[in-house]
Amino acid sequence: MLSERRSKAFLGCLAKPVVAVCATVLALLAAEAIVRILGKAPDIKPIKLSSYDCIYKRSMNPILGFELKANCRSDNPDFIETYERTNSHGQRDRERTLQKPDDVRRVLLLGDSVVEGYGLRESETISCQLENLYDDGSTEVLNFGVSAYCTLAEVELLEVKGLRFDPDVVVLVFVENDFDNFNREAFPLGEMIDRPAFVKALFQRSHFFRLASIRLNLFHLGAEADPVRWNQDAIGDNNVAEGLSRFRELAKSHKFQPLVAIWPRFLDDRIADVCFMPHGRKQLVVEYLAAMYDIPTVRLSDFFRRHHVESTSAVKPRLLYSAGDELHPSPEACRITAEALKVILDDLEVGRAVSTREIRRSTQSDVEAVEAAKELGQAQPNYARVHNRMGTEFLKTGKLAEAEAEFKQALEADPTYAGAHNNLGIIYERLGSNEAQKQFERAIQLRPDFTYAHYNLARILMKKKCIPEAVTELQRTIQIDPNHVGALNML
Repeated sequence: MLSERRSKAFLGCLAKPVVAVCATVLALLAAEAIVRILGKAPDIKPIKLSSYDCIYKRSMNPILGFELKANCRSDNPDFIETYERTNSHGQRDRERTLQKPDDVRRVLLLGDSVVEGYGLRESETISCQLENLYDDGSTEVLNFGVSAYCTLAEVELLEVKGLRFDPDVVVLVFVENDFDNFNREAFPLGEMIDRPAFVKALFQRSHFFRLASIRLNLFHLGAEADPVRWNQDAIGDNNVAEGLSRFRELAKSHKFQPLVAIWPRFLDDRIADVCFMPHGRKQLVVEYLAAMYDIPTVRLSDFFRRHHVESTSAVKPRLLYSAGDELHPSPEACRITAEALKVILDDLEVGRAVSTREIRRSTQSDVEAVEAAKELGQAQPNYARVHNRMGTEFLKTGKLAEAEAEFKQALEADPTYAGAHNNLGIIYERLGSNEAQKQFERAIQLRPDFTYAHYNLARILMKKKCIPEAVTELQRTIQIDPNHVGALNML
């Protein structure tokens, strides 16, 4: 009798978890059916892996989104997706020790592609040229630039990585698009982590699991499925105000001197500062925000204007100081910036304050500055550069149809993208289409000093026996680039 009671009790205890499991399974099956019927699960998008040499990788930190790989080496870098090297800490710099050497001042440069050195050799970057100015070895200048980072991401990188190097001075190089509340991912990047096989299988086969994992970011699948949204959610709607506030807090707690150096825009006829305070005031929004947090600022435009006047150069500022795009520095611009920063840093070392513009603050102006920064951050990301890079990779391997589709997507995202027009012209030329000439001409309209487009147009005109027109384009190519071997030979 006792044995029979125990058996019933055991079966009763067993029944509860069995019922619970069955109910759970039925609920999951019902959820799966509902999600399938309603079509709520996002489509599976094939992950486009970056090339082996790509210097960027996904980051588990949502504010960063991506970062530089450590210990990269490339014998044939393109200085866009690949560089000569990164150090063991994942920065575009020579090897550094965490412990600061005795009697050495450490300066850390924060910034985006301007600091990282987009299109430049390592020896041409701002950080390298600035460190070389201290030939006595008294100052180290660490390059903490990462292409496409906004201000908050730059300060986040300082906090999670840069502070370990015990900097004495941290210079944040501010660029106008730092107001954007996302990091402009310019490359197709691969998976962040290797997941168990059952997770990958569930993600592919179960609509409910796919929806839940993306919404809840399970196994970081949400971040990978929509990295821009993940990054935007983490950054918020006013990254510059938040970033400068954190910059000041870190400076106080870690006892380093903060400084914001404001990067100008290089136009054909002038060197311009942009993003001024509303109502016609003379202060820049970033200057005012920095003043709110007691961070000194300096406009690099003053140094460039002085150099342009003193050099009496007839070359347009855009061509002399930028890579032709008004923004990314030429080696000469990096040299001038390095010399300017040395003057400022030497003043700081002897206790002289940075000469900044007077900011008259009020409660109303504080509110206006924060709102102006928020308004300037309304831009939304597009993947024009990603599609152009993917198209270039397809073009290299002869996959013309795939390359054409990518270049067209790039132009849908940004119809003014001269590089994509030029690349689409190359596709049409290989396909024997008359559309090639139109694409090269459109690229030149958008970028009159686009060397490759002029040369490509010249080749098309030569094939059509339009010799005078071809000669004109070849001469223009050589005027822009006197060492263009192809144009010289063809001429």
